Amino acid sequence: MKICLILLITIFTTLISAETIWEDDFEELSGWVLNGEFEIDSPQGLGGEHGNPDPTSAYGGSNVLGVDLIGLGASLGDYETDLGSHEYFAISPAIDCSEFVGVELTCMRWLNVEQPLYDHAYLDVSNDDGTTWIEVWTNSVQVTETNWAYSNYDITDIAELSGNVRIRFSIGSTDGSCQYSGWNIDNLVITGNQVVYGSIEGNVVDVNSSDPVAFATVMSQYGNTMSDDEGYFILNYIPTGYNEIMINALGYLPYNSNTIFVTGNDTVNVLCELMPNPNSPPSPQNLQAYIYDENNVHLTWEESQFPVEELLAYNVFRNGIILQSVLAEEYFDLDLINGNYSYYISAVYDSGESLPTDTVNVQINVVGLDNNILQNDVCFLSNYPNPFNPTTTISFTISNELHKQSELIIYNIKGQRIKTFLVILSGVEGRGVYNVLWNGTDQTKKPVTSGIYFYQLVIDGNIVAKNKMMLLK
Repeated sequence: MKICLILLITIFTTLISAETIWEDDFEELSGWVLNGEFEIDSPQGLGGEHGNPDPTSAYGGSNVLGVDLIGLGASLGDYETDLGSHEYFAISPAIDCSEFVGVELTCMRWLNVEQPLYDHAYLDVSNDDGTTWIEVWTNSVQVTETNWAYSNYDITDIAELSGNVRIRFSIGSTDGSCQYSGWNIDNLVITGNQVVYGSIEGNVVDVNSSDPVAFATVMSQYGNTMSDDEGYFILNYIPTGYNEIMINALGYLPYNSNTIFVTGNDTVNVLCELMPNPNSPPSPQNLQAYIYDENNVHLTWEESQFPVEELLAYNVFRNGIILQSVLAEEYFDLDLINGNYSYYISAVYDSGESLPTDTVNVQINVVGLDNNILQNDVCFLSNYPNPFNPTTTISFTISNELHKQSELIIYNIKGQRIKTFLVILSGVEGRGVYNVLWNGTDQTKKPVTSGIYFYQLVIDGNIVAKNKMMLLK
């Protein structure tokens, strides 16, 4: 009984806290992009060659958003035949949902469309300003409505915490016969719950030895990070409620927990015990690091004494980020700026990647050497999901007080620039959260191949942060 009461209170609190983010009653022009026979006007009860005609009046006020309201084309009041996919469309202005979770779309709907074997109606949502679209609803059967009906669509997985949400209603494809009156929409409202943030901190350890696991990748829906040398991590700006984290580390089975409850303006602590992977190949050994010419590092190591199969390559990691795959048992890391660096090596076989070597640490401290990398506490750069196919959202959090232009640059493993995104920082004092959606294409919009990619954030010519991601197809 107590659990049920708590659940009911939680649901009731969620319902009463929902706020209107954006709404449109279509009585004034508000920036919709209309294509084909989509219009904003007064419905006149036209159409209905098949199904039912348009309404004779709006649900409220005078105007609605609809298809062929005043009699256009060859089929007055109805959509036309032989349309292409999404050929008729109406796209909303950008809607800022960046401070909301639990986002929903509600509207009054009057729709007539033939069964999907022949004709299609769609509702899609974009969270990258209309670059890509995610289907929310399409007709699975013939729809023939004769009254205004209240419709509700949960779009939170797409729209929450996004500043560039757009809504698209569309018609098409259609076949060569049997026209219907299509969409009629009124009183469109986007609602959500104002987000309250907390944090998740924890320690990643070996379940058997309790030793810390360094440089484990800690992923959540709202950002990623890595454990440090002591296995510690923290994820900031996590919305309240139940949250999930996933952890991957070399030599360990994947870890997942979806029962972490975050409360507002508080930090929840978790212990993440990773199970060693019994099938991991043995690691290289005897990793050594030597500093020469003040700011260069020479790494050497040896092959495992017990190789399980033919070696394919070694992966060289610096501060948990892969630098390069090499065949030799040495690596030169050149022209380093002042700072602390941790290195480890893994071996790659046909069966997979090995356990890492022990970590070696070096410190570069050269008088007069410029340091162009800002402190990590200024920026949090991550992407989710990771690995991904083919779309991932790259996010960064930064405190800024000036209007600045930044670049988010994606490189392949060869160091070749793949794509560049320009991001305008808001200039508002305090935390700014920015999201960039990458759909796995290069600057010419061609899909890239599977593999590891690096991305870095550059502000005013300074490298603020770097990270890596993996595209799997």
